[in-house]
Amino acid sequence: MSLEKMFSLHGKQALITGGAGGIGFACAEALAEAGASLILAGRSKKSLDDAKAKCDANGYKCLTVICDVSKPEDVNRLVSEAKENGGIDIFVNSAAINNRKPLIEMTNEEWNQLFSINLYGAYYMGKAVAKLMIEQNRGGRMIYIVSTGAYRASINYGAYSASKAAVVMMAKTFALELAEHNILCNLIAPTATDTAFVADYYAANPEKKAAVIKNHPLGRIAVPDDYKGTVLYLASEASSFVTGEMIVVDGGKTAK
Repeated sequence: MSLEKMFSLHGKQALITGGAGGIGFACAEALAEAGASLILAGRSKKSLDDAKAKCDANGYKCLTVICDVSKPEDVNRLVSEAKENGGIDIFVNSAAINNRKPLIEMTNEEWNQLFSINLYGAYYMGKAVAKLMIEQNRGGRMIYIVSTGAYRASINYGAYSASKAAVVMMAKTFALELAEHNILCNLIAPTATDTAFVADYYAANPEKKAAVIKNHPLGRIAVPDDYKGTVLYLASEASSFVTGEMIVVDGGKTAK
């Protein structure tokens, strides 16, 4: 197989949750540039409309669906719409929230809200997508965006890290249980990334951003485009013998 064919996604359809911005949208762009059609899911109509406009301007085939992944009924509706519009060959789970609080100061409601999206939403989506991929009988790729916080503790990130660590084990189990159907499930662990997800926090705490930059051997934090090559690799035939793995993309931070 030629390298061009190995990385081609022509004829494939990709569903990306949290796909309207940040890492999710960068992943969507990478897959579309390789030939895939897109289904972008998120909670904000405005963000989805803006993402759709960018896709249209670049000639990408793109459908948008409003979806709150913490609600099983929304997830089932999303996957049903995908089924009616060609199915799902590639699934990227990028929907997530954070709250940056010490564990002892966090309310039960805040803990539950974070887990309802970061873990339960990831499970609801994975289960629904996997069932459709099995029904389609054409294999598939499931890719979970987690964090270096999934295996590296950090003050004020306890709930976020715990939720992402749980997603890692869930995804690895999906990999084992779905292997017989040629559905591969892998993870990408990003580092601190310059997105709207952290923009307000860094604007209010510039000293924190400076410290984070200093902690990365490559001398900067990541930008969303830094994950394009990794997601394309995991979505394509280039990774056809890779499943149950987490690829860390962190500028050398955790090598120290």
